[in-house]
Amino acid sequence: MTPDILHSLEKPGLFEKFKAQVHRDFELAGVIDFMPAIESNDLDHLKEVFFNSIVKLEIGNALKNLLYRIDITELQIKQASQKDPGTPLQQILSELMIKRILQKVVLKELYSK
Repeated sequence: MTPDILHSLEKPGLFEKFKAQVHRDFELAGVIDFMPAIESNDLDHLKEVFFNSIVKLEIGNALKNLLYRIDITELQIKQASQKDPGTPLQQILSELMIKRILQKVVLKELYSK
């Protein structure tokens, strides 16, 4: 993941906005019951809770709706899978989701000023 995006979680207030964006994306995708319980801005914790949510969603329409809502394309998934061929798909998806949600939060913060 891009280090500058990840360091954004350490900025005051952005972690709460990240959690709010996660809630909004899961709610609008109709999978709020699978929303991860985010307790820390630690990257390993985030990867674990997103991984567990993806495993619960399984590969199907609910997961596709969530990926569409978060704005993750098939091309991004394919490229990430080719980059790390031995990595489980759920891990790749969790990293892509965290990165994209962080990007949305950082861009909203940047352009809201």
